[in-house]
Amino acid sequence: MWKRTQNWLRIQSGYTGPIDGIPGPNTYAALQRNMAGNWGYTGPIDGNPGPMTWSAVQRLAAQHGYTGPIDGVMGPNSWRGFSRFINADAWD
Repeated sequence: MWKRTQNWLRIQSGYTGPIDGIPGPNTYAALQRNMAGNWGYTGPIDGNPGPMTWSAVQRLAAQHGYTGPIDGVMGPNSWRGFSRFINADAWD
């Protein structure tokens, strides 16, 4: 999943790190940039994900089947909704 996420972030948010499936500060900073531009993230772009980052990811996941609370805690249902988004053909 993280390789696809890094590729999506490369396409959408200017991620320039490796597409290696290992999330690190560059991956998380690109995720935060994308979440700030599209999903209501208002925290720092510091590459250190926390509840504000994950709440924004949950808002994205809610558009793809996640029906749980937007609480910044990524559980299995949050990841399932995000995976539905990230597995779209557009991010191949």
